[in-house]
Amino acid sequence: MSSNEIGFSNQRNIVLNDFSQFELLLESVGLPKDNIVAPPEERNRIMAALPDFVGSLSPETKRDARYLSKFIAGSAIGLFDASLNYVWNEVVVTLRNKVTVYGLDIFFDAAVGEKLREQYQSEEDLAGLKDQTLLDTCRKLELISDIIHKKLSHILTMRNDIGASHPNTYSINSYELLGWLTTCINDVLQDGPSRSAITVKSIVDNLKRNKSHLEQEIVESFKRSIKDLSSVMAGNLLTSLYGLFVSDKTEKLTQENILKLAPIVWEHTTDNFKYDLGEKHDNYKAKLDHSRMSYSERFFEECDGKRYYSLDTKSVKLSSLCDDLVSAHNGLDNYYHEPPIVKSIMSFIKKAEDIPAEREEKIINSILTCRIGREVGYRNGVSPGARDSYDGFLKLLNKEQTILVINLMKNPEIRNKLSGSIRRNNAAEILEHLKTPLIGDRLIEIIDYMISSKNHLENVFYEKKFIELTNGII
Repeated sequence: MSSNEIGFSNQRNIVLNDFSQFELLLESVGLPKDNIVAPPEERNRIMAALPDFVGSLSPETKRDARYLSKFIAGSAIGLFDASLNYVWNEVVVTLRNKVTVYGLDIFFDAAVGEKLREQYQSEEDLAGLKDQTLLDTCRKLELISDIIHKKLSHILTMRNDIGASHPNTYSINSYELLGWLTTCINDVLQDGPSRSAITVKSIVDNLKRNKSHLEQEIVESFKRSIKDLSSVMAGNLLTSLYGLFVSDKTEKLTQENILKLAPIVWEHTTDNFKYDLGEKHDNYKAKLDHSRMSYSERFFEECDGKRYYSLDTKSVKLSSLCDDLVSAHNGLDNYYHEPPIVKSIMSFIKKAEDIPAEREEKIINSILTCRIGREVGYRNGVSPGARDSYDGFLKLLNKEQTILVINLMKNPEIRNKLSGSIRRNNAAEILEHLKTPLIGDRLIEIIDYMISSKNHLENVFYEKKFIELTNGII
């Protein structure tokens, strides 16, 4: 073996030889050599740790972990920014596999707005989703936990900011890379969905397979067990039942069984999910999809939920614009694509009362997400052309809507993004915009406490003083 090759002395000890000749080659042809490959001690640290990491994986997992092989190759050479990309690619591939096993219809119902839902049908369509959407939906469906969502959101931020996918001059060290690899292996490759997620999948799968009418005893048992699901998981289940019911591919017997369970789930689901279904119904109506519209009407009638459909044109339009805004925010060149969308949103909203109550949470959550921005230094992570529109919207909010903003910040979808200093500062600016005399002294006191705790804002919601201040208010 030559002095410039990589060899394995045994399964426990990988030896890296000197790559100085490679740097001399770069220098001889006039190319930069600084911060191109990691120093030998950094590469050796990665190689020494790899046998234990990889040894913890099952043979089945290792057989398909192609990006882990590329990670090892990149780390051995010293291209740590490329290795970070490979870690992230392995995360994405693994999550997509989990989604496929869990159920594509359930996943796409939760991930994609009604306007684009028909375009997402197969496993190949997963590639059309933004990585952040993949993460957020996996958390929403409890395919990953809140803490894993937080870790993976951080890795995604690092991958976008300092990985090989974008130009940068940051030098990744071996400890950082090993930490991200640990998350990939321990928390993604070897982690499974929550008990609630398995319950939802089992209910949907059993309904599809069942060839007889559900007995009343089973329905009563279901009524008792559904109480243990969180409101979000109950909403996910209701959405899945609705999608299965209105499909032309669903057998009549399955539809009849769904109607026995749907009203029970409906009782445990929040209005936001019900309005989402109402929006789907309106969409079928607008498209003259008489088959699905007829099934949808039957579903709503059985659940006594007709008041949740036939949203006015303004509500439907704003909801669609919010889908577009979040999609633009999670995509490439978001600084340029966000401004025209949020300006369209603001053309409907001049005061707090202009925000439709039935879509209030969705609209506020969309603006909040984009104004908190990304963990990047340029323009503090917020689209410069959209910032004034976001701030103008926030300054319009009344007391009840301000309380909703704080509650949304507590949700993992937002809270997990507050671990970086840039997003924390942006969140503090948001809170400042919410402070008006009209919201009352106690709410201002709560906001001031949050601003004073901005350096650990993601944890402030669990602090004793915050809980005391918000008792009976938030």
